[in-house]
Amino acid sequence: MNIFKNKQTHEYKEKERYRLRNARIWGYKLGKKYGISEKVAKANAWADGHRRKTAGILFSVNFCIYLIGFLLCMSDESNSSSIKDPMQDFAQVQPIFSQLHHIQNMKEIEKNTFVKLSDRVVTLKHEVDSLMAKTDKTHADSVQALAKYEELKTLMGKTE
Repeated sequence: MNIFKNKQTHEYKEKERYRLRNARIWGYKLGKKYGISEKVAKANAWADGHRRKTAGILFSVNFCIYLIGFLLCMSDESNSSSIKDPMQDFAQVQPIFSQLHHIQNMKEIEKNTFVKLSDRVVTLKHEVDSLMAKTDKTHADSVQALAKYEELKTLMGKTE
């Protein structure tokens, strides 16, 4: 599902034009059926002739709507009891922040462990190289070189 539609494509523009055309046709048919355009023209003609009455009616209706809304907001008993301390919501977020801090600390530990392991790998590589470069190796040197090489393979994750 593509939520970011490209509104510049030809297909999108065609669909939009088709949708708007159908909406206009539907609106036109509905207006013709109920004679809405005639009623609107008649109401506009009356409002032009009676400007003060029109303003009074609009003011009264708006005032009544605001008054009813105000009274409904003030009379609601359950709404006034549900007002809480805003810091209480912050307290519920606190465990999330502690978990984020824990995750950050674990990332730091993982990073430090990785750095230590990479340092150990470099050290083992130099030791193995120095043991292999010896000209007069003993059996113990060879065993030690093989052991360090196995450890190096384990650290590198290369098991064959």
